[in-house]
Amino acid sequence: MTDWPTMTLHDCCEAFRANQIPISERVLGQMIQEGKMPFAIGTQLDASERSKFLIFRPAFYRWLDGMLDADAIRI
Repeated sequence: MTDWPTMTLHDCCEAFRANQIPISERVLGQMIQEGKMPFAIGTQLDASERSKFLIFRPAFYRWLDGMLDADAIRI
């Protein structure tokens, strides 16, 4: 596991998958933009630009631990 305070959308999906939660980057990105994931924020400035995400690693693992009611596998 890295000491970086943030993670990429791909890394976040890999962490979900390591914990037996299948999710695609497209779906996770949409959920972040809709405000459904409390550990991340996302935006898309305009239709021609890719979405941008800030996913906070410590908050993600705290949230995932709570959702699993156990210690999540950390990658």
